[in-house]
Amino acid sequence: MNTKKMITLLLLLVSLTLLLNGCSLFSGPNCDSGTERRPGDLVTGQKPADATIATLCTDRTDYNKGDTVHMTFTVKNALDEQIVLGDGQRPVMDMCVEQNQCLSHSQSEVAQLTRLVLEPGQSHTIQWDWPTPDVNLPEALGQINVVTLDAYRIRLDKGTGSVFVQFNYGPRKGMP
Repeated sequence: MNTKKMITLLLLLVSLTLLLNGCSLFSGPNCDSGTERRPGDLVTGQKPADATIATLCTDRTDYNKGDTVHMTFTVKNALDEQIVLGDGQRPVMDMCVEQNQCLSHSQSEVAQLTRLVLEPGQSHTIQWDWPTPDVNLPEALGQINVVTLDAYRIRLDKGTGSVFVQFNYGPRKGMP
């Protein structure tokens, strides 16, 4: 087989593969990040600075029903000093699908992590492979099979910070 025919055949094969896979070969992580800023203090001369960076990701944006969605949520200390996150009552970090199915409901180590010490540059990650057998898929999927994944963290001021991503789980129904 000559070189031109070989190249043409390879291009056709790649095109067919992309068409059949819906371009999923090139879909990468689906992420959102949020940064908490520490305010400055005129009395002490402390300058404002990025304090924590929270990043939530799914491994891609589009899934077939039955696929496992790999989710990660990381909180990183962006300061040059140790920080302590948590209020001793709520989980420091959590992920929830559609506001009602949360990782802390099924993983006791996430529910019990109510205080987290991070050294400068250090991060902490929680992971969730979803859906789990106890997930109510019709409730989580909504009307058009678009799922919202929210991640929550306790900020330095003990308030709540959040980031979210959306992904398609199965063929999209209803309005585009």
